[in-house]
Amino acid sequence: MILGINLVCFNNARQGIYRTQEEAARLCREAGFDSVDCHVNFTESPDYLNIARDLRRQYDAAGVRVHQIHLPLFRFRKDADGVKLFAENAPKAMECADILGARFAVAHVDEYRLSPGEEWDFDRVLEITADYFSPVVELGKKYGIMPCIENLYEDHLNVPESCRSRFSAATEDLIALADIFKEAVGICWDFGHAQTAFGAGSLDELRKIGKRLTTTHVHDSHSGKDLHLIPFYGNVEWEKIMPYLKETGYEGPFSFELLRASFPESLIKETLNYLHTVGNILLAMAK
Repeated sequence: MILGINLVCFNNARQGIYRTQEEAARLCREAGFDSVDCHVNFTESPDYLNIARDLRRQYDAAGVRVHQIHLPLFRFRKDADGVKLFAENAPKAMECADILGARFAVAHVDEYRLSPGEEWDFDRVLEITADYFSPVVELGKKYGIMPCIENLYEDHLNVPESCRSRFSAATEDLIALADIFKEAVGICWDFGHAQTAFGAGSLDELRKIGKRLTTTHVHDSHSGKDLHLIPFYGNVEWEKIMPYLKETGYEGPFSFELLRASFPESLIKETLNYLHTVGNILLAMAK
């Protein structure tokens, strides 16, 4: 497996200090990470291609490569049409992924929002989702990049707690969408999201994915919340998950996705060294 990391927690230091992508990537490289996950959240800028080129320059200078990107997401932008925004921006993100040299492009496919009073119709939502996602699939074929759909969890946006509102919160959603596009689309399994959605049943849900698994987001959670914690700080059963990955022969990215932290200079190297050790301990469980 490829041990990777995103840079979100390592760009932001304390007291308003900001590290460049190159600085953050170099710190990760010094800790042993040579593969990074890039969030492409800049496609609404008219200069998005030059931003991607500059990022590639920074990553190359730091001695790391981009194994995957995260496509932009719009579900929680108020008074905006997420489907329209995704359709406009996701193809641009695929151009950026090509510039960055990514192998995988991970997507949240939950942009269709139910109107107040609208009932969940799985077949209709699947059709809408496949329609707005299909240009990404075609660009993936063009660039040799695998689009991967990510498991999420139900947030009941605009609907009562008893109703569904979020496509890809059920494992069957992911399988149905991936199978429409056959081998052109994979699945990114987010372990923290799975713990939030399924708790102790997470491994059973992962087993349903089978060989469709192509990449990962690695973090932990507890109490039914999406916390993006370091593994072993939550309730994910890594002692069961890792042997299962070995059993299936999974060899793709095993990529940390930590989001809600920032570290001062006095702790950054120690933290990254610790994360690299945690990653190696997890990988050793799959040998």
